[in-house]
Amino acid sequence: MNFPFDAVLFDMDGTICDSTAFHNAAWDLFARRHGGFGLAPDDPRLIPGRTVDVMRSVLGREISADEELFLHDDKERLFHEIARGKLAPLAGLAEYLGWLAERGVATALVTNAPRINIDFSLPELGLVDAFDQCLGAEDVLRGKPHPDPFLEACRRLGVAPERALVHEDSTLGIAAGVAAGCSVAAVLTGISGAAARAAGARWALSDYRDWMEQCRALP
Repeated sequence: MNFPFDAVLFDMDGTICDSTAFHNAAWDLFARRHGGFGLAPDDPRLIPGRTVDVMRSVLGREISADEELFLHDDKERLFHEIARGKLAPLAGLAEYLGWLAERGVATALVTNAPRINIDFSLPELGLVDAFDQCLGAEDVLRGKPHPDPFLEACRRLGVAPERALVHEDSTLGIAAGVAAGCSVAAVLTGISGAAARAAGARWALSDYRDWMEQCRALP
């Protein structure tokens, strides 16, 4: 089959692993500790975005520069405590990464998550050094839904955006990939196929075994 891309760009949470439930549990503990209330997984204050944006939404106020780092790292450490030993790669990911490497296709991890979570998650998943580039919240001024993270990943890989495929699991990430000029294959861990396509995804997959079967059918 003809794989028509020179690079594949992966989001992290929900895309290489299904970690949403662990983050939701961490946000609940964070809100109880710093706001005096709990959070259900579908609470509207759990907006998509960077950790600091969700913190502002959850606490309902601006966060001073003096407390931002402390609150940020406190939430992420709660996530680490909950998720340690429980993270697993999405089915077929290791085979897919090997398949891409055999074909000389470059890869990058491109996430809104901070470096503290990348450095936690990749060892937990057995994916240290699995990607040619790893970009987190600290690597660009504007995160998703802006295209900047994917554009920066393409720049670092030396690949034109139209020659890059993005894997994302949210409308926010899909929007960023489309805005960057990339094709998007959505991972349906937290979004319906209809919603993914409405956001601009060209393909949808349940996991990477499913996706590799679809790839074999590409012209």
